[in-house]
Amino acid sequence: PTVFSSRQFVNHGHVRVNGKKVNIPSYRVKEGDVIEVKEKSREMPLVLEAADSSEREIPDYIEVDHRSMKGTFVRTPVLADVPYPVQMEPNLVIEFYSR
Repeated sequence: PTVFSSRQFVNHGHVRVNGKKVNIPSYRVKEGDVIEVKEKSREMPLVLEAADSSEREIPDYIEVDHRSMKGTFVRTPVLADVPYPVQMEPNLVIEFYSR
């Protein structure tokens, strides 16, 4: 699954946060929030394919229960936790946009 298909999955209401349906892909979770796949949606081919994929790398700021297809957002990640395809230089970005 891609980022785009994941956004569509959320748009279509297949995800719940703290038991409530969320259909906004940009929804900001808070520490302690429980994110889950709606029970009826757990048998969808996209979900089953993603669950069987060995290419997943789950960050340590999310605790996952694979059986119940739930995850808990444990803490807000720091910049070093977020993988970027290039070396980030935040000071240069700030300097550029400060002009």
